[in-house]
Amino acid sequence: MIALFTDYGWEDPYVAQLKGVIIATDPSARLLDLTHSISPFNVAEGAFLLDQSAEEFPAGTIFVAVVDPQVGTERAPILLETTKEKFYVGPDNGLFTNIIDREGFLKAWKLDKAKYFRPGAVSYSFHGRDIFGPIAAHLASGVAPEDLGSEIPDATSLTLLPEKSTAFSAGTLTVEVEHIDRYGNIILNLRDDSDFATHLKEGNLVKISVARESYSAPLVKTYGDIDKGRLILLYGGSGLLEIAMNQGSAAKELKVQPGDVILLKP
Repeated sequence: MIALFTDYGWEDPYVAQLKGVIIATDPSARLLDLTHSISPFNVAEGAFLLDQSAEEFPAGTIFVAVVDPQVGTERAPILLETTKEKFYVGPDNGLFTNIIDREGFLKAWKLDKAKYFRPGAVSYSFHGRDIFGPIAAHLASGVAPEDLGSEIPDATSLTLLPEKSTAFSAGTLTVEVEHIDRYGNIILNLRDDSDFATHLKEGNLVKISVARESYSAPLVKTYGDIDKGRLILLYGGSGLLEIAMNQGSAAKELKVQPGDVILLKP
């Protein structure tokens, strides 16, 4: 299985060209679209959503992940293998940060074997078609990873995004907005199995501070535990804490964006 994850959108020919070169290289390739709707150039959003999207896939899955604002520069094209035995093909620009954190680093290769690229000149602006797609196809058809590039010694040699801050001080949790989903739920970088989560008790009201504005919401199990239009805190299906609103948009109410810092006072 080759799973595709990009910021290409659906309006242009880029996704079709990426698929075409993969099938031309390996006609038996099985392709699956994860999403092509990542915000253009937003590597941090891509890193978060790639990790969330890839979690349930089995060992052996090959992911072509392209959110690549530095395409054509000195940033390296790479192939990553995690300890979960999944493969990720894409740019070394931090896009695989969350994947490495959750799945672990096993091996990586800098893709510098041009004979495995798309035939002809490599475009400076379309490495998805000319490098990443063909490499994924060759890997799926049985070419060994070590034949596709030069080995990268360890994860410290890769580009990683800065770690998002989580802290507890003076009775207050400091968290960051990871993502806002299409329902307006504000997904935070606080997991239900972390030590920080022990400071929040189900059923209790929590003060939520964003810049100079303050709100309050109870920690509940499900949206239906509170009246329509009310703010709530709950742990979503990914195990991450969310600020949500029953049948409404918490993001519009709080006026936040990914990367914003929020204070939670139990």
